Amino acid sequence: MGVTRTDLLVIGDGLAGSAAALEAARLGASVALVSAAHGSSDRAQGGIAAATLPEDSPRLHALDTLAAGGDLCDPSAVAMLTSAGPGTVRWLESLGVRFDGGSAREAAHSLPRVLHLGGDQSGSTLMGFMRTAIEHEPRITRYRARLDSLIGDGSCAGAAFSGGLTIVAGATVLATGGYAGLYGRTTNSRISNGKGILEAALAGARVADLEFVQFHPTVFDGPESFLITEALRGAGAVLVDDHGERFVDELLPRDQVARAVAAHHGRAFISAVHLDPKMLRRNFPNFIRNCRRVGIDPLRQPVPIAPAAHYTMGGVVTDLDGRSSLAGLYAAGECARTGVHGSNRLASNSLLEAAAFGRRAAAAAVVAPPTQNSGQVRSRVWRRGELTVATIGSLLDSAAGVLRTGAELQAALTTLRSGAVSSVAADAAEMASMICAAALARPISVGAHQRQDEPAAIAV
Repeated sequence: MGVTRTDLLVIGDGLAGSAAALEAARLGASVALVSAAHGSSDRAQGGIAAATLPEDSPRLHALDTLAAGGDLCDPSAVAMLTSAGPGTVRWLESLGVRFDGGSAREAAHSLPRVLHLGGDQSGSTLMGFMRTAIEHEPRITRYRARLDSLIGDGSCAGAAFSGGLTIVAGATVLATGGYAGLYGRTTNSRISNGKGILEAALAGARVADLEFVQFHPTVFDGPESFLITEALRGAGAVLVDDHGERFVDELLPRDQVARAVAAHHGRAFISAVHLDPKMLRRNFPNFIRNCRRVGIDPLRQPVPIAPAAHYTMGGVVTDLDGRSSLAGLYAAGECARTGVHGSNRLASNSLLEAAAFGRRAAAAAVVAPPTQNSGQVRSRVWRRGELTVATIGSLLDSAAGVLRTGAELQAALTTLRSGAVSSVAADAAEMASMICAAALARPISVGAHQRQDEPAAIAV
């Protein structure tokens, strides 16, 4: 396909990438928007958290975010995020987004502040509006291709993609999502494999906090797993054991609820049988549809659940404008480590972060001096062995899941360095090695990183 030149290259077309592309185009830049497929934004069931009610405020939203993050959040990043909440909602509405009306309460929020779209189909509904806005923006050119590598020597001058596509850019915004899709049991698509983070690290960008993987506590425990939105617990659903007895406060932060479910002896269930059927049909159509697809009537019987990898707090370290430590490279959304989430993300802060920081990254990138670089493509060497993507996922489930030990992490690292069957599996093994090494290097339990050899208490 040859070499294409543009002012700004955006890699990934989820909410962060879409927001960055639209903001850059509004500022007059030419934008190349490249993605391999739809990622996690389309799968989001919860909505977007923002302090829009009179009794709420960005400060209260910030306090909840800091509390959920286990004292590892960057307070200035949190303040910027929560202050941007109401304005981000207005910006989305200016693009044609129409929220359902009212605000819902979700786990670890002290007040109702989560805005939904299409009930429990917020992500796909929101991304429909974003794609329509992009289609009407002539400065944005879309490409469908898979990231191979970033290009440049000591800085980022663009990227090389599958099919022979190379894009040279004055600046690059990485919005490739997280790495929860590497796990065997996950709510993510397999495209969320950490490829962007890995390529940024190989190019010299600083990455951090890769040990912090958030496991969603309520994912259907069966062969056709599906996410059950946190908003259902906010509406009054309870977590029970085989005998119908509650065993945890459902509105604790996600890390604590997931840990309680994982450590619980016997099966765990989410029960909504006591809730108003009309409300459930109106607000949670996706939940009811998914349950009935696997032969369960959630209006009459509890639904079996188990945790699954859902969101990753680690990534490319950035400042408050999305700048990485590598000149010319910016990052936004789940692939960025902004300091907003600390060791555990507060529910529904992800869509807010994606939109707010995606716009900030683009605004900073388009006014920065263009990267002057040869566009050099780095060669890669990988070790051939027996590891497949599936075996790597199973290894992460067992060694770097909700509950971890130093011995299991060390053994996993040894296996992950034994070689892979393909370049794709080699990338997965390298990213998984980075996760396990980070988890091994933090011997204490905090937030979403829980070491059984140094356990933390669950609040009651």
